[in-house]
Amino acid sequence: MPSFTPKSVLVVDFSTVTTNPLNPLGLSLRRLIWQSLENAEQDDAIGSIILYGGPKNFSAGADLTEFSSLEKHSSTASTGFDQTFPLIELVGKIENFSKPIVAAISGNALGGGLEVALSCHYRVSTLNSQFGLPEVHVGVIPGAGGTQRLPRVVGVAKALEMILTGVPIDAKDAKKHRLIDYVVLSDESLLEVAQKYAEWAQLMPLADRRVGQQQIRESTQELQTIFEFAAKKLPPASMGGEGVRSALEAVKACSRPITDGSTVELQQFFKTLSGDQGKARRHGFFAIRKAQKPVGSPPKNHPLLQKDVSKVKVAVVGAGLMGSGICMVLLKAGFQVHLVDLYKASLDKGVAFLNGTIQSYVQRGKMTETKAQTLLDALRPSQRLEDLSSCSLVVEAVIEDMKIKKKIFVSLDKITPPSCILLSNTSTLDIDEMASSVSHSRRPLFAGWHFFSPAHVMKLVEIVLGDATSLETTCIMQQLTKRIGKIGVVVGNCDGFVGNRLLIPYGAETTLLLEEGVATVPAVDKAFLKFGIALGPFQMADLAGLDIGYNIRKQRGWVSSNGAPAKNKPSRYPDLADIIVSEYKRLGQKTGKGWYDYDESVGKGRKPLTSKEVDQLVQKYAKKGQRQFSEQEMIERVLFPLVNEGFKCLEEGIAKQPSDIDVIYLHGYGWPVYRGGPMWWADNEVGLMYLLKRLEDFSAQFPETPYYVPSELLNKCVTLGVTVEDYFNLGLFQGQVGIRSKL
Repeated sequence: MPSFTPKSVLVVDFSTVTTNPLNPLGLSLRRLIWQSLENAEQDDAIGSIILYGGPKNFSAGADLTEFSSLEKHSSTASTGFDQTFPLIELVGKIENFSKPIVAAISGNALGGGLEVALSCHYRVSTLNSQFGLPEVHVGVIPGAGGTQRLPRVVGVAKALEMILTGVPIDAKDAKKHRLIDYVVLSDESLLEVAQKYAEWAQLMPLADRRVGQQQIRESTQELQTIFEFAAKKLPPASMGGEGVRSALEAVKACSRPITDGSTVELQQFFKTLSGDQGKARRHGFFAIRKAQKPVGSPPKNHPLLQKDVSKVKVAVVGAGLMGSGICMVLLKAGFQVHLVDLYKASLDKGVAFLNGTIQSYVQRGKMTETKAQTLLDALRPSQRLEDLSSCSLVVEAVIEDMKIKKKIFVSLDKITPPSCILLSNTSTLDIDEMASSVSHSRRPLFAGWHFFSPAHVMKLVEIVLGDATSLETTCIMQQLTKRIGKIGVVVGNCDGFVGNRLLIPYGAETTLLLEEGVATVPAVDKAFLKFGIALGPFQMADLAGLDIGYNIRKQRGWVSSNGAPAKNKPSRYPDLADIIVSEYKRLGQKTGKGWYDYDESVGKGRKPLTSKEVDQLVQKYAKKGQRQFSEQEMIERVLFPLVNEGFKCLEEGIAKQPSDIDVIYLHGYGWPVYRGGPMWWADNEVGLMYLLKRLEDFSAQFPETPYYVPSELLNKCVTLGVTVEDYFNLGLFQGQVGIRSKL
């Protein structure tokens, strides 16, 4: 029998046209693949092709910056848009190519990257590879055959799970579901294995390797059951479900011929692309990028930014819930962390929390025993500030008391090295007043680092700049915040910074709804849950702890004490929020009673139960002449002044740009992602003209309430007929104030 001598194998290396390690499928990469196939078709010496993304990633998907141009095109054409080498045509060309094509996958094959891989005839990958179609997270659905080919390969149920959740699977799971043909072993070379497949494939028939020509495995009855079950699990279209419901409609077409199914997919893709929810989701995606854009270049070789930080010492002062959570984050990032608390009981409680959390990661398969032990070995519990003499960074996370914080910083200034960065996790207090407690030479290294509770879970961190905070320190903190897996937003120094400053009218007006209208705690929460907020305002307050807000109000001088009037109390003020804490000792979930009751036997003590005591308390303090509020009135009474405060933060330079405020509320306060954030919502759903009119109405009704007075910036935007986003993007904002003068 004559031996077989394979023809040459062409390796199409994506790195030859892109320097981005994620290999986005922009025009240059699509052109490379297309033209390489054209050349290979004409070259008889080439017997097969390997598509290779390099050692880090195959491709993380489409170039999202191209989406805005796609919105201008109709979905009625066969490809849906007139663009050079469109992805949907490219995957068709790959799948129907006359010579076998092997996808050599390392790292991520996501979105369009997975769609390209699915169109290849064979797929091999490294063990650390990830496979997914995460398009729903950016407000669209797969648009290059993903909803049609993936069900043919892994089955409809698994494909729906991947598409509707956007959660990727690893190489082992992908191999189990036949998404890939081979997982490269640790002692093997990905390209060498792909080469063997490519040579062997030259002998094999191609027809049965073309995924689009395969049939799905499920029967009609099985499909109906799967689709009905999925539909019941999806949110309503009005509650952010437009994208996932479009994805479901596209997958339903997978039993039809690939050309018919792809037509349905493309129609649904353009529907989501042009939809308001899709635009809002993509705004949120790009807003994170804008917020995290470095304001400068951090110093080279700074200890906090080294590749290996296992020997770099940092510290957290205060072992309470916030301090322990921050400690957890720093441990996971690889640092040696001193956790300091002067009180042994508090320190022991914090260490127990860390032990319990780390063990829970192991039990849930999110961390190995070895990694867990490494983290515990890097923990340094202490009751002595003197142990922090060699730290590169110290985070203060004690109670919100200015005197206590300043006393700690006086000591830290003397104990820590001159190059050590000092940070406060305060949520509202004046960073500059705190900085006044340290030496002048230290103040450029002083800033706020405001985590959100629970710190080891919540993604948002406000990086708060004081007057003296240096640009270098800001750059370091941006990079460090990203390194620990958080979304950092640089903000200015004022009462509450950005997030909690906007929350002042939110908290006040929700409680005033109880005093001034016929409303119950559950009825108010229901209105905001229907709006899409993750937790109703009273649910959120109970989760955070009512004493926290109470103590902040005391710091501001708003709370009456021992019958003496409060010195700074606003004219319209919800006394009910103070009384429920001071007189009724209802502190929230942690004490089993707050605005709601909590029972350990119901939902593990986390499910809010209507409280008769609170209902009676509301009626006791309700003012005469109450009337029923509609849900829209509730939303406008509460959220319009919140947005107005956002405009004022922009005026004063407390926030650099409108999208930063959106990021803060999307990732710190449970704002619905499909509404884009408060400023996006005002621009695109409410309309600034209507917002201004309603604020003027409320200001006339409540002339003593400053947060209803429309901001000058809002007036300017309405006069010019532009959104606030456009106002900043077009460079219309005049004057470098606040953090804009520093960055």
